[in-house]
Amino acid sequence: MIKRVVSYVCAAAAGIICAFILSGVFMISQADGSGMEPELRSGSRVLINKLAYSFNGNVPQTGDVIAFKSDVYGEEGEGRILIRRVAAGPGDCVEIRDSIFYLNDKPYTDYMSDAAYMEPFSRKALGDDEIFVLSDNRKSSMDSRNEAIGILETSDCIGKVCFR
Repeated sequence: MIKRVVSYVCAAAAGIICAFILSGVFMISQADGSGMEPELRSGSRVLINKLAYSFNGNVPQTGDVIAFKSDVYGEEGEGRILIRRVAAGPGDCVEIRDSIFYLNDKPYTDYMSDAAYMEPFSRKALGDDEIFVLSDNRKSSMDSRNEAIGILETSDCIGKVCFR
């Protein structure tokens, strides 16, 4: 009887310890708004790996879907976690002209759901710790095109969306 109680207590303690460890590594969030459609529909739940960019100088790469905190009021609300795709990473040059996004002087239309009008954005070389994020749904402008969000620093990333 005592052995059984001890084994149950040990199992419960191990479960609690695992839960704390996992909550430090992963986070569940909800995609709100239409910014990442069709990849993520509003209300979709995502799993965010908070350690993806924490070791060995790992930085978000072009094409990664990341989560970051925003204090801007917009489609997704105020003080929300936004989920966007990295369109350009450290050292890349970005520009928007004629509603086309240019990455290192080449048109970049990957992951774009539909063509949409985009305000011109003057050519800019990103620094060693800067990233440019875009919505897959280019009609939504709650991304680096929006002055209130702008170009992000790599340290602004909460993590990489690893499960949709």
